[in-house]
Amino acid sequence: MLLLYPYHLYSKVINLQYEIDWKTVHIADIFWNISFDDKEYQIEFLIESYGLTDKIYNYESLTTVSGLIENENLKPLKYRSKTTSSNQDVFAFIDFNEDGSILNLDISKELGNEQIIMQAEFIEKYLNFTDPISQLSQYFLFNKNSDRLIIDGLNIYALSSKKLPSIEFKENNPTLYTGFSNTLKLTFPFFQGLHKLEKKNNIKEIIMYHSYIYDTNIPVQYDIFSKKFNAKLYLKNIDVN
Repeated sequence: MLLLYPYHLYSKVINLQYEIDWKTVHIADIFWNISFDDKEYQIEFLIESYGLTDKIYNYESLTTVSGLIENENLKPLKYRSKTTSSNQDVFAFIDFNEDGSILNLDISKELGNEQIIMQAEFIEKYLNFTDPISQLSQYFLFNKNSDRLIIDGLNIYALSSKKLPSIEFKENNPTLYTGFSNTLKLTFPFFQGLHKLEKKNNIKEIIMYHSYIYDTNIPVQYDIFSKKFNAKLYLKNIDVN
């Protein structure tokens, strides 16, 4: 695993590992490492294919983010995402100003002149952004929506949260957690492709179940509902320092 924090002593480091299941089949793992203090944060988010999926369709996606923390908002300054698979390699590199405006955006996708103009117009129209990994991390660190739209290099969108009734995780459930868990539903009230006007969002909603473990609010399970498939993320390992 890469270490993102050799030059800065953070007051808290959270290392999480999730198993991704599709129709009860273990298809991939997530390694989600967050280090932060009251002013700055860094995140490493790694997805690796597993088992038969790894043999048929080898996949690795690494995203790193660093930025500032202000009023319990994660505000990225540098976002780097690179995916390597059997079919292709793709990347999205984004540099942000402190106010969330885009300083630089570089993606692997080749764009035509009209797409370049469209991208510039949308970025100028919506002005201030965060990234998807920072926003997901902010939900369980501070339990709040972002004051910015999200940009990932190909799309811009908003996430909104709604509290649902708590549930109980009983013994022998797929996660490592047993006990009551709070529930948060995440939806997408706004979605826009940066290079295609009529682009649709495939993800319908995300359900996050989160509980206090080691005096830290931790997601123990995610249920992801999309138009193409549904998946579950189960917490399998946790280390908090």
